[in-house]
Amino acid sequence: MPLSPRDRARQHTMERITQLGRQQLDTGGPEALNLRAIARELGIVSSGIYRYVPDRAHLLTLLIVDAFGALDDATAYADRATAEPRARFVGIVSAMRQWALAHPQRWALIYGTPILGYEAPAEETVEAGTRVSRRIAALLQSADVAPLEQRTATLERDLHASAEDMGVRLSADVMEKALEAWVRIIGLINAEVFGYFGADTLGDFTEFHDRAVARLVMELGL
Repeated sequence: MPLSPRDRARQHTMERITQLGRQQLDTGGPEALNLRAIARELGIVSSGIYRYVPDRAHLLTLLIVDAFGALDDATAYADRATAEPRARFVGIVSAMRQWALAHPQRWALIYGTPILGYEAPAEETVEAGTRVSRRIAALLQSADVAPLEQRTATLERDLHASAEDMGVRLSADVMEKALEAWVRIIGLINAEVFGYFGADTLGDFTEFHDRAVARLVMELGL
């Protein structure tokens, strides 16, 4: 059903609010987000912005969903469905890294330090926030990992539930390695984006990144 003119106008305004919020974020991080400044850019009275975005927390949620969507778009573009799982995995991780380096503030918003006083609403962010991990989990259906040591019944149950939530059929061993792989990928990218090693430790982080991902691929049996 086509949108009414009023609904189209509201949709356009929400898109502009997200765009302007993204610009503020890129310039100065979450601390720079300012709804009144966005209202000025839109040419409306400052109180008018609250008809669209009630408060800063709602703006943060908009930007988190937007960032997750952009990251997923970048990985989808890099993912070649006809390639082997190994090449697809490396391509997705590389796309994540390149997007993070190009948009460090947006990456920090979704994978950096939690924002004091803000808790992302699961009903609005979980679906967007798991698209890339679901893409990787789907590839791991062809993983051939070495058997892991016995785990508790609680962890076994949690791993099967996680696979079900992801919509994939993975053994508990593969799901455990999948979760570990995700943590390692995020940590590897964070180390570069946030400069964990300082300026002088690694002259070529790309080589370090590529070697780390290659080892991860081998461990996953792709």
